[in-house]
Formats: sequence, C-alpha cells, structure tokens
Amino acid sequence: MTWRPSPEPGRYDRQRVAHLQPIKDVVSRLGLPPLRHRKITGILNALEMQIEDGGDSPDVNAFLLDALRAALRHQVAGGHLAVALQALDAWERTERTRWEQVRAGTLPPIELTPDERLDDLMQEGYQLLAARQRTAACDRWLEAWDLVKQLARPEMRTARAFDQAHPLFQSVFNWCQDLELELGNAGVKDPVYHEHRLRYAREFLAQFPDSDTSFWLNFTRAQGEALWRLGQRAEAEAVYAALVERFPTEAWGYIGWADEYWLLGDSPKAYDTAAAILQRALAQPDLRDRRDVLERLAELYGEWGKPQEQAAVTAQLARAQDQTGAAPLAPPVPAAPAQVIPPSRKPGRNAPCWCGSGKKYKLCHLDADRHPT
Repeated sequence: MTWRPSPEPGRYDRQRVAHLQPIKDVVSRLGLPPLRHRKITGILNALEMQIEDGGDSPDVNAFLLDALRAALRHQVAGGHLAVALQALDAWERTERTRWEQVRAGTLPPIELTPDERLDDLMQEGYQLLAARQRTAACDRWLEAWDLVKQLARPEMRTARAFDQAHPLFQSVFNWCQDLELELGNAGVKDPVYHEHRLRYAREFLAQFPDSDTSFWLNFTRAQGEALWRLGQRAEAEAVYAALVERFPTEAWGYIGWADEYWLLGDSPKAYDTAAAILQRALAQPDLRDRRDVLERLAELYGEWGKPQEQAAVTAQLARAQDQTGAAPLAPPVPAAPAQVIPPSRKPGRNAPCWCGSGKKYKLCHLDADRHPT
C-alpha cells in the first residue's frame, strides 16, 4: 500500500482528537494489568498521533483501527469487549463521514480557539520576516496584539502573567519586544508604522503596567523615537524627559535621548545637546551601565572632532574597565564624519546592538543594516 497523505493543513484538530476520548475512557475502565493496558494504549496513541496534525491517510488509520480491534479481542472478554468495540465503531463512522467530506471538498474549516489564532498570527509574522516581508509581518503582528488585548484580563499585569494564563508555542513575553523593534524598522519605509509603534508602545505599558524596568525603558524610548520620526519633537522631548526623571539611574534613557541629536536623526547634528544629556547621566552617582554612557560620549566627541574631550572620557572608561577587570580600551582615534549607521560602528553579531535595545546585534538591527532599503 502506498501512503497518500490527505491535502489537509498540518495543524492540531481538537475536535477530531476529542472523538477518540470515548475509546480512551472505555479502555481506562477495563482494569487490565499494566502490560496488557500498555499494549492497547500504545496502538491507541499511534492512532491519535496519526490524526492529530492532519496530513494522514484513511488507509493507514484503518490498519491501526484493525490492530486496535485485534488487540482488544485478544486482551478483553465478555461485556467489556462489546462496549469497547461499540466505541471503536462509533469513531470509525465519524471518520468515514469526515473522509467523504475530504474527498468531496466539503470539509468545514477547523475551528480555532483564540489562543490557537494568536499563536498562528505570531508564527505567520516570523515566517513573513524570514521572507523579508517586514510590513506584512507587522500587519499580522498588529492583529495578534489586538487579540492579546482581547484575551488579557485585569489581573494579568505583565506579559509573563499573560503567558502563564495562555501557554502558547510562542511566548508573548519575547514576541512583544520583536513587534516593537520591527514596527520601528518598518517605519523607515512607511511612516505609518511609526504611528503604529507609538500606539502599540503606549497600549503595551497600559495593558501590562507591572512590567519590569527594562520594558518601561524600551517601550518608552520607542514612543520617543516614534514621535521624533514623525516630526513631533516637542512631544518626543517630553517623553524622554519624563523617562529619565522616572528612572534617573538608568543609562539607556539618557542614551536614547542623546542619540536623537547625533546618531539617529538627520542633519544638522546637535553634538552639544547630546553631550549635555550624556554628561547629565554621568552626574548620577548610582548610574547603571555607566560604561555604556562613557563609550557613547567618547564616540560622540570623536565624530564631533573634539580629541581632548574624547581622550578625557576614554581615560575615565579605561579606569572603569580596569576596576572591573575588563580589557582596556584602545587609544582614541579621531572619527571621520559618520552616517547614521556607518560600517565602522556596527558591532559584532553577538555584541549588544548599537540602538541600545539590550538585545544582541544579530537579534536586533543586523538585518535592517544589511538591507536598509
């Protein structure tokens, strides 16, 4: 016999698998010794695995069903056998009707739960990204976000709490950060995605207000970046100012703000304003990620053509690295005028991304830098 799989999509069909439950219930009530029970359930499990993801064959299923009947006749006797065989007959009739619908092309579509639909939308988005269809991926993911909002309950105050209530193949905790990033990348071609990013970042923090500091930093920065890209400078400034006021010891709030003036924005570059913001960060005695601020400031002075200031900052950075046992910084070299993301500035694949997201470069802007258009 040649196994010819059906043309069905390969996804979990809850209703079809549920039709096996009466057979399972009968087998569990037989009270067979463990060895006999294992033999019967082994065939039953093979039948379930065969059907649960579609793409199976009625001929193969019939062989497994015959094997299950034979096992029951060998292991069970009396009235118990009759009940078990009746359950098998009922399932076989259901399957026969289903395969007639498959052949006639009249099989109803599989009904998806909201969780299954959410999982599908997230996976479709990743597949579109792999095919370099970024805007289409973002569209799918915005649909997914609307579904997350529908499924979330007031007590789910973090993305992790949502994941615990809705255990999916794809973690919303991880995916939600990818959506924020890709909306920014899509906005390079179509500014409407900056608007989507702004709305999404606001909604996310409102939906999950107990998110940790890193989420508040990244999603608030996303709002500032989106507003800046949309030409709403005053509103963006207010967002960044509120961010550093709320988290005065978090370096990346200052870095994100300063970057707008010289690293991310268009000309003319306001090096003095950016430097003042970074110096404001360094004035915080308990600043986290101080070395990141020093590195950014040294880079800024190099591009600005301020070798003395760059040398002073580099000396501070070298002292900080010596105290932690890190490798010393190479002597400063005045930097040539730079583009937004010059090749000399791109980090290694496993180094932190230049944008300050906290992610590795390969998981963040690597693809966007390779394919800027």
